[in-house]
Amino acid sequence: MTDPRDERPEDREDDLDEAQTEIDADLDGDDAPADTEDDAAEAPEDEAPEAEVADDDATEQVPAFLAEPPEEPEPEADPEATAVLPPVTDDAPAPEPDTEATAVMEPVPAAVPAAEPEQAVATDEVAETEERRRVHWGRWAFVFVLIALVGGYFAAAVYASGRVAAGTTVQGVDLGGMTRDEAVEALQPTVKDLNNAPVVLTTEDAEAEIVPKDSGLLAGAGATVDQLLRFSLAPFDILRSFTGAEREVELVTVVDQDTLAEAIDGTREELEVDGQDAAVEITGTGARSVEAVDGVAVDAEATAEGLGEAWPVDTYPVVTDLKAAAITTEDADAFVSELNSEVLAGDVDMAGENGDATVTAEQLTRFGSVEDVDGELTLVIDGPSLAAELESADPGLVSAPTSASFSFTSSHQLKTTKSQPGRAIDGDALGEAVVAAAGSAERAGELPYRNTKATVTSGDLGVKDFKTKVASFDTPLTDEPVRTQNLVRGAEKVTGVVVKPDETFSLLDSLAPITEAGGYQAAHIIVDGYLTNGIGGGLSQMATTVYNAAYFAGLEDVEHRPHTKWFTRYPAGREATIFVGSLDLRFKNNTPYALVMSSYVTGGRLHVDIWSTPYYDVKTYASDKTNFVQPKKVESDRASCLDTPMGNPGFTITNRREVYLDGDLVDESSYTWTYQPDNGVTCTN
Repeated sequence: MTDPRDERPEDREDDLDEAQTEIDADLDGDDAPADTEDDAAEAPEDEAPEAEVADDDATEQVPAFLAEPPEEPEPEADPEATAVLPPVTDDAPAPEPDTEATAVMEPVPAAVPAAEPEQAVATDEVAETEERRRVHWGRWAFVFVLIALVGGYFAAAVYASGRVAAGTTVQGVDLGGMTRDEAVEALQPTVKDLNNAPVVLTTEDAEAEIVPKDSGLLAGAGATVDQLLRFSLAPFDILRSFTGAEREVELVTVVDQDTLAEAIDGTREELEVDGQDAAVEITGTGARSVEAVDGVAVDAEATAEGLGEAWPVDTYPVVTDLKAAAITTEDADAFVSELNSEVLAGDVDMAGENGDATVTAEQLTRFGSVEDVDGELTLVIDGPSLAAELESADPGLVSAPTSASFSFTSSHQLKTTKSQPGRAIDGDALGEAVVAAAGSAERAGELPYRNTKATVTSGDLGVKDFKTKVASFDTPLTDEPVRTQNLVRGAEKVTGVVVKPDETFSLLDSLAPITEAGGYQAAHIIVDGYLTNGIGGGLSQMATTVYNAAYFAGLEDVEHRPHTKWFTRYPAGREATIFVGSLDLRFKNNTPYALVMSSYVTGGRLHVDIWSTPYYDVKTYASDKTNFVQPKKVESDRASCLDTPMGNPGFTITNRREVYLDGDLVDESSYTWTYQPDNGVTCTN
C-alpha cells in the first residue's frame, strides 16, 4: 500500500474527498437507499437514527483503503489536510459532507474494533468554514456595490460627454451646458469674425495686414466643440461638468504653414527696409566715404511658425533679419583711397581730330561723382557739361555744320548746296574716356567726337531731287503797273517753296498775307462778275500760271476753279482764280521726289517753273467751244462799279489730261467749264 506521505497534495485532496464520501455512506448504513442522506438531513434532531455498533466481525465493513493498518503519522502532519473525526454519539445527527472542507479520516488500526466508528467535524475546521462563507458573501456584496458605483460613474461620464461643461467659455463666448449643435451655433459668429479679421504684422517702423482665411489660418467652431465633448472617465472632467468651474478654452485652429509663409512673404514690400549702401562723395578737396546702414528683412518661415502657434491674435511682430548693404563701408573706404591717391591726383591730357584738350584735376573733382553701377562703386564724369566747358574755352575744337540750301541764278537756274555735318566733342562718351585716361599709367586718352546735324539737311530740303525743270508755264502781263507789281511780289513768295512727296501745296498759304503789309496793292479784281478794285488784284494770274505748271507736271489736282469770264491771255477752261476765304488753288505732290517752285516776271510774262526729278509724261486735249452766249451792255449802281467795255462771249469747253508713267497711262481726267459772257458795264451812281 502506498504511503500517503508520498502522494502529491492534489492527489491526497482527491483521495480525501473520496474517502469522506465513503465514510458518510458507511455512517448511514450499507443497505441504506441512495436518498438516505437527504432523509437524514430532513429528519428532526430528536429522530436521528442510532448508530449501529459493529461487532468483532464488523471489520469487513471498514472501507477498503482502511483494511491495512496505516503507518505511523508524521509528527507535524498538515492540520488542514488531515483531521481526526470525533466519535459519533447516538444523540448527534450525521453531519452533512462539506465539499469545501472535507476532513481526512485518520487511519484506524486494524486491531481497533469498528462496531461504533467515531465521526465528527473538528471545531476549528467548522469555524474556518463559516468564516469562509462570510468572506464569500462579503466579496459578492462588494462586487455588487462596485458594479453599482462603476455603472453610476459611467452614466455620469456619458452625460458629461453630451453637454459642454458649465462655466466653459471660448473666445469670451459662454458655452456651458449647451449641446453640440447649440454650442457650434453660438460659436460660429466669433469664428467667422476671427477668420476674416486682418492680422496686423508689425516691425519697428512699418506694418502690413493679412487675412487669416486667405493666408492658411482657419479656426473651426465644430472642431472646438467636439474637443469639449469628448468622452472622458477622468474624475476631474466629470466633476467639472456638474460643478460649473469657470475655464477659458482655446479655439481649435488649422495652420497651413506653406500658405501662411507665402502670405507673409507677400508683405515684404511693405515691411522690409533696404539696406543703405556705403557711398562715396567727391568734394573740392577729394573723395570721402559715407558709412553703410543695414536694412530689415522679413523671415517669412519663422514668422509663420510663430504666428501659427499664437493665432488668433490681432497683431503679431514679424521675425526679422538684418538686410546687409550690398556695398559695405570697407568697400567705400578702399575706393576712396584709390580715388584720392591715383584717379583724382592730377590732370588728364586728351587728344582729338580738331585739337587737344587738358582736363584738370579740379575739373575731375568738380564734374566727377561716384555712383553704384551694377553693385560696384564707379567714378562718373559729367561728360556733356565738361564738353561744353572745353568747347567754350577752345572754339576750335568744334566744326559748325552747313545746312542744305538752294538758290536761283539771274538766269532763273537752280543752284543747290548740300548739307554738311559739323563736328563737336561727344559729351556722352567724354566722361568714360576721361575716367579711363585718369586710371591709365600715362594719364592720357583720345578726345571723342560726334557729327552735328545741320539745321536743314539735304534730306530735309530734298535738294538731291532738284535735278531739272519737270514743268514750266507762263502767261502774258497786262498794261497795269500796279497789277504787275502784285505779280512780282507773289512770284517772290512762291519761289523757293518746297513740296515733299505726299504734301499738298496751297497758293493762298504761299502768298499770305495778301495785305498792304504783305507787300500788295489794290488793283482790278472781279467780284460777283463785276470788275472792281481790291488788294492783291492780278494774283489770279499767279493762280492760272501755277495751275498749268502743276497740270503739266502730272501732279494731283486737289482744288481749283476757273474765272467766271474768259480772258484771252489764259487757256480756255484750263485756268484758275483765288479769293481769300473762299477759293484756293491746291495740288498734291503724288511723285516720290521733292519739288521746288520758282516764279519770276520777265519779258512781259509771268513764269512758274517746277524743279524736281522727271517722273510723269503728260498729254492734254481741249474740246471745241460750244454753247456761245454773246455779251451785252448792262448798267450797275454798285458803289465800287467800274465802267468796262464788252468782252468775250460765254461758252462751254472741256479739257482732258492723260498722265503716263514709263509709257503706261496711270491717270486720265477731264474738266468741263462754262463761262459767262463778258458784258459791258455802265455805272449809274
